[in-house]
Amino acid sequence: MDRFLGQDIADALERAQFLRDNADAVEEMGYTKNIANQELDALKDQLVENSILLHDVQEEKRAVTKELNNRIKKLSEGGAELTAKLKSRTEYVTEPCFKFVDGDEAGYYNSEGLLVFSRPARPDEKQPQLFTRADFQGSNPYMRTGTDE
Repeated sequence: MDRFLGQDIADALERAQFLRDNADAVEEMGYTKNIANQELDALKDQLVENSILLHDVQEEKRAVTKELNNRIKKLSEGGAELTAKLKSRTEYVTEPCFKFVDGDEAGYYNSEGLLVFSRPARPDEKQPQLFTRADFQGSNPYMRTGTDE
């Protein structure tokens, strides 16, 4: 299966319509999608801000521990989530994907035309065949012409 489809179509809406029109099916599917460099920079900035706020809250905690415990917990969880995103450089998304069946392989493309998942095609997805290859390779006695001997 090709790694990309419809890359020659500049408009994102037209590319998605092209994929929708030519797909065998459209299914909701979850997968990991790479985070753009700009978003990675924004996440890093958020992590830095979160770390600074966490430090300030911990200083306040010495004075008023009971009141600030909930706030510290929220900031710590937010930092862990941001760190996990930064570490993996991907995020899990669920969006419509376009399924294409090509011979013995099924591939799913996102609206950007990027192959996000491929697998062997199931028997019910494959094109039906009337004749097997063996019928045309001399193994079928009914296909003999008389000159094979």
